[in-house]
Amino acid sequence: MSSGLEEELTTLLDGGAVPLPDKCDVAPESPQPLRLRHNVCYIVMGILLNDQNEVLMMQEAKAECRGRWYLPAGRLERGESLVEGLCREVAEETGLLCQARTLLLVEERGASWVRFVFLAQETGGVLKSSTSADKESLQASWWDTVSPLPLRCRDILPLIQRALAYLRLPSHPSILPQLCPSPFLVLRPLLVCVVAGEFQILQSSADPARLPTIVCTARGGGILDPLLYLLRDASMSCGILGVQHQGGDDADGVCFNIMGVLHDCEPPVVRIGGLRWAAVENEALKDRLEQAMKNNTLLPLHS
Repeated sequence: MSSGLEEELTTLLDGGAVPLPDKCDVAPESPQPLRLRHNVCYIVMGILLNDQNEVLMMQEAKAECRGRWYLPAGRLERGESLVEGLCREVAEETGLLCQARTLLLVEERGASWVRFVFLAQETGGVLKSSTSADKESLQASWWDTVSPLPLRCRDILPLIQRALAYLRLPSHPSILPQLCPSPFLVLRPLLVCVVAGEFQILQSSADPARLPTIVCTARGGGILDPLLYLLRDASMSCGILGVQHQGGDDADGVCFNIMGVLHDCEPPVVRIGGLRWAAVENEALKDRLEQAMKNNTLLPLHS
């Protein structure tokens, strides 16, 4: 394994960003760049909890769900980073300022719709009252999660429970999006095959060596489908190691750095050429990979 690939692995395990190559290893012919409000929608959602473990809620102003309550959330706007969009939505809908603490999970319906759920903390502002109602919301309030409250949708209940559980015992280190541009939705898989204590990594055959990159299209299926297709008859556990996004001209895409682990099997056959398995010989890097697998450092991706 080359020193360049080892450096890339170390950066990703440290939560950093790695720029995308000019050409991805797996991509459709003439892929269309993603554009917000055109062929992709990103939702940013914030879960804020106070000292009493009450959750910040907003009352909907939209006609189709007017008067119902929901977590502050909305569509990312062009040119925004994911964290900027989160802070704007929380401020518009609740009156409070916030700081992102970590992503809790990512939900997707293919490459054209992705929701980024953040755990955040209040840093100031004034809680929105009914006298300040506008098109964004009617008001905001802290909810104890027990008192009756007419919800817009119950899909937020497990998200709130996940946030409460994270505060009691973090399930992964703080993972926040790193500013790094991408025109497409890209997977960068860090696939680790472990056999008898030895580690092998799937790498691109490009020169210099690097991890593979895969462009996901908006045509149906889950984001991970192209990755699962790569490995014939392989079963693995995987999650998000990091998220890269910048926003702006030709940069509405996202790169998901995905870590997948295959235990007690020979490196599986790769369906697509240009990729190969390489042994990890650096003992320090092997220790880092082992710790990442043991400590459950990955962010869930829900389809």
